[in-house]
Parts: sequence; structure tokens; C-alpha cells
Amino acid sequence: MKKEKIKVLYVDDEVNNLISFRANFRNIYEVHTAESAKEGINILNEKEINVIITDQRMPKVTGVQFLESVIDNHPFPVRIILTGFTDIDTVIEAINKGQIFRYIMKPFDIEELKLIIDNAHDLFWFRKNSKDALVNYKHLFDKSTETIFTANASGKLIEMSKAGLQLFKISTTELETTYLSYLFINSEEYKKVFFQLKNNDSIIDLPVKLKSSGNEVVEALLSVSAITINNTITGFQGMIRDITKQKEIEGLVMRTIIETQENERIRIGKNLHDSVGSMLAAVKVMLHGLSFKNEALKKDPEMAKVFNALNSTIIEMRNICFNIMPKSLEIMGLTESVKELCRLIEVPNAIEFDLLVSPGFPKLNSQLEISIFRIVQEFINNSLNHGKATKISLEFSNKANKVYIKLKDNGIGFNADSLKAGFGIKNIKSRVQSYNGELNISSFPYLSTEFNITFPLMNLTESVQPN
Repeated sequence: MKKEKIKVLYVDDEVNNLISFRANFRNIYEVHTAESAKEGINILNEKEINVIITDQRMPKVTGVQFLESVIDNHPFPVRIILTGFTDIDTVIEAINKGQIFRYIMKPFDIEELKLIIDNAHDLFWFRKNSKDALVNYKHLFDKSTETIFTANASGKLIEMSKAGLQLFKISTTELETTYLSYLFINSEEYKKVFFQLKNNDSIIDLPVKLKSSGNEVVEALLSVSAITINNTITGFQGMIRDITKQKEIEGLVMRTIIETQENERIRIGKNLHDSVGSMLAAVKVMLHGLSFKNEALKKDPEMAKVFNALNSTIIEMRNICFNIMPKSLEIMGLTESVKELCRLIEVPNAIEFDLLVSPGFPKLNSQLEISIFRIVQEFINNSLNHGKATKISLEFSNKANKVYIKLKDNGIGFNADSLKAGFGIKNIKSRVQSYNGELNISSFPYLSTEFNITFPLMNLTESVQPN
């Protein structure tokens, strides 16, 4: 199928310029020329024109005046000013009144002007298609409580519904210089979205983290479709659904469930320690009393086995109580409890821990500290039991109202891209999400595994922990 030529109208009162323009571009474009604004208007009324190029200095009607006069009746053609004279007032007038795409000085470079015309043509089709879509869905666009938008091929926003302008705190003036990428908190996330659009043409309900102009976080579902002309993407149209409140409610429910589980753990651990622990201690005291009274019993090897078994049982019960709820977590806080956990597990020349806590690391909300401790426990268990790690590093730091936790091992790793999350990973993700945190997993087979976790502090601190 033969590609349709771009239709260009060139208006200039100097006939030689018209002849030269036609000679240079007639084999590339469908060229129409006019010696006056009036003649140009007649051509616009009779022909479909994609791109209008006009000289600025013309008798009776200037180029800007001509372009301004045709906007209402011919809104889609892209407008270009071509002139040998320039001043700042003319440029401002051209942009504000004539809605100029480009302002080009004479003498022009043929290849440069060709590139500009091609780009202008892409904009023409995007305007036309976007306008048709907005006309068809004008009621939805104006009344929708969701964010509806259109953007050009570079991601620059062209239109956004009132709901979107309010959500992202963007004025209509600011919209003219706002790109879709500006709404993303993470630039890498936007790059992935843009790459996906370039390859798949559409995205449906993709969870993303966005931000308003006041840097307020907006949890959202993004749906975008690419607008294509002749297999070339000329723009995008899409919808953003704000699910911030929904996420907050989900986080609150998840947090409540986790905190209920932890409270039950505390109760069980306390009962074990206070009841079974006290009973085992009492049995040990009674056996010691019997052995002191009976010399033969004291030397009986079977009695030694009983003592060893009893001591092992007491140690095991203490380990169980620690795993259920370490007492140090309540008394000394998160980092000291992690130190104690590492000390209990560490085996010289077999399992090594490297713990780094930045100076001034804050004392966190008690429930968040419990969740972080559980995450560390789960990571260590996975590293030792599945990753066969011999060295684990744990790093705790804080900066700019955020807490950063880096967990890394030297184990055999796994393919993070094809990971089917087991109960342990799901448990970690749930705990992170319940406090509006972020979890990034980096792992490769036969190398290491690394978890990078970020929590916003918000109101999750209690006091500053001493160094």
C-alpha cells in the first residue's frame, strides 16, 4: 500500500520563494502554495492540509495574523512560521496567538525543514485522533472522577480531566510543561512503563506509585493505550485510578492481622516462659536436692543423663520463647535483638554475621520493630536452609525520613524473575506492604541474594535510640 504524502501549504508573498519551496519538496510532499493569506484560506477550505508554513512579513496580513484567523475553522493543521526577520515580541505573539509549532529563520536548511515537517505531521494526526476521541467521550472526560489524559509521543501531557488536575495538583498552565514521567516517583518504573508501551501498545491496570506536584504519594492503577499512525506511535491516551485510600485500608487490615498474630505470639511466649519454664526450673532444683541427699544417686550415670536432657530442654524452650518473642526486643529494641539473634545462630568458621547500624538509628514504633525483626528472621532462615549461605550481612540506616534495611547473603541464590513466592517471601512482602514500605529483591542463581527494604518513617518513631 502506497504511503499517503504529507499535505503542506506554504504561504509567501514572494513568488520566487514559492517556486523554490515547491522545487525542493514536491517529490516528497503534496505541496500547495499561496501568495496571500486570502488565497491560503481558500486552499484550506478546499483541501485537507496537514502542515501550514507561512512567511511572517507579508503585506496587509502578517503570518501570525493569518494563522490566528484559521485556528477556529482549521484547528488540526500544525503551524510553522518561516521568516528572515525576528524579534522577541514577534516570537511571543506567534506562540500565544498563532499556536506555532516551530519558528524557523531564513534561509532554511532543506533537511532540517524536512525533519520539522515530518514531526509536525505526526502531531497533526495525534491532534486529530485525540480530538475525535475527546469529542466522542467529552461527557466522560469532563464528568469522570478518574484521571483521563492524553500525551504526545514524548510523553508530554496534552489534556487531563479535572479530576486528574485536582489529584496531581496541576494547574492548566502547568499542564503545558508537564510530562507523564514527572508523575512517577521512581524514574526506573516510568522507563519500564514506556518500554512496555513501545512494545505492547497498551497497559491495563498496572500498579504504580505516582506523586502530586506537592510530592504527595498517589497509589494508582495505570491503563494506557498507544495511538499509532502508519505503525508509528504518535501519542498515548489513558486513565489513572487513584487507589491510595484502598491501599491504606488494605495496609491497615493487613497490619491489624499481623499485630493480632504477634500479640498471640507474645501471650504464648510469656505463658511458656512463666509456666513451663518455671516448672522446668523447679524440677531441676528438686533433682539437685535429691542428688545432694543421696551420694549414690549423685554418681549414677543415669542421673547425669537426666540432668543433660533437662538442661537441653530448658535451652530449647528458651530458644522457642526467643523465636516467638525475644524479651530483648521489648527491653532493648530492634538492633539489640538482631544482635542477640545473630549471636545465638553464629557458628565460628561456619556461619558468620556482619551487622552494621548507622549512628542515630531511631527507636521505631514497637509493632514495626516486631515486623522488621520477623523479616530478618525469615531472611536468615531462608539464607541458611535454602541458600546454604555461610555469611550474612545486615545493614540498618535512616535518611530523609526513611528507614533503609539491606539484607544480603553469599548463598546459592535463585532466579528472582521466575520466583514463585513461597510462604516466607509472601510473609515478608505482607509485612513490608502493611507499613507502606517497598521491597526490592535481587538474586541470581549460584551468586548472592539481597533484599533492600525501605519504610517511610511518618509517625513510626518513638524516640532516638542511643548509639
